[in-house]
Amino acid sequence: MYKWLDYVISPKVQAQIAEWFGEAPSNVKACALTTAKDHCKIFHATDEAYFNRVALWQTPIADCGDSRGKTCKDYSQWSQAWTEIKG
Repeated sequence: MYKWLDYVISPKVQAQIAEWFGEAPSNVKACALTTAKDHCKIFHATDEAYFNRVALWQTPIADCGDSRGKTCKDYSQWSQAWTEIKG
């Protein structure tokens, strides 16, 4: 497991992963190894202020986390609604 982690976070592999998926690498040393030399600039790899504004997806839960209380959809309700929309 440790060998795999060492491999996958290495700069060379992170450069390949970042370019393949169109994302910032988790290892900033990968920026020097990307094919597109502006890759890390495009994906804000070293822009901490940018990532402080990023909201990550969370599994839907009934508790909205604000004054609405438990009126939001939980994952099973969300999944059912999404299935109805997508068909």
